[in-house]
Amino acid sequence: MANKKSNVDSQSHLGSELDSLRDIVFGAAKNEIELRISALEQHTQDSFKKMELLVETNTKSLHTSMQDGFNQLEDKLALADQGQEQKSAELNAYADKISSELEMAETNNKQEADELHKRIDSEVNELTVKFNHQLEEALAKLTQVSSELNSSKTDRKTLAKLLATVASNLETGDDE
Repeated sequence: MANKKSNVDSQSHLGSELDSLRDIVFGAAKNEIELRISALEQHTQDSFKKMELLVETNTKSLHTSMQDGFNQLEDKLALADQGQEQKSAELNAYADKISSELEMAETNNKQEADELHKRIDSEVNELTVKFNHQLEEALAKLTQVSSELNSSKTDRKTLAKLLATVASNLETGDDE
């Protein structure tokens, strides 16, 4: 075991001598390379931090822009919905108004038709009464003339003229 320990000690001594030699030969270049590597590492870290900040700023800006765009779209949709609801309400109100006006017109037309029927019935009744009265008068005159003719024995030509006059009076509606 002592042999192993001395072997390890001799290797570590050799390693430290080797390190010393390397340090003498490559020391200045090594230090310069280590400084350059350290500077590059620092520069890379700084660049990554700048890029992280830039990406974060751009992400926030993009998020803000997107959120603003979404908000504007929501506002426009809300306005469009409100406009649609308003138009729908106007159309419903107009339809209700038209329906009401149609009902009123139908009621008025029915009333006017009923009044017209009553007036026509009344005028037909009046004309019927008047026609019946004129018919009775004509029959009465005809009877009177017939009896006069029978009693006076007037000739047929006079009777024909009389009947033509009565018929003419009936057609024109003249009362004698």
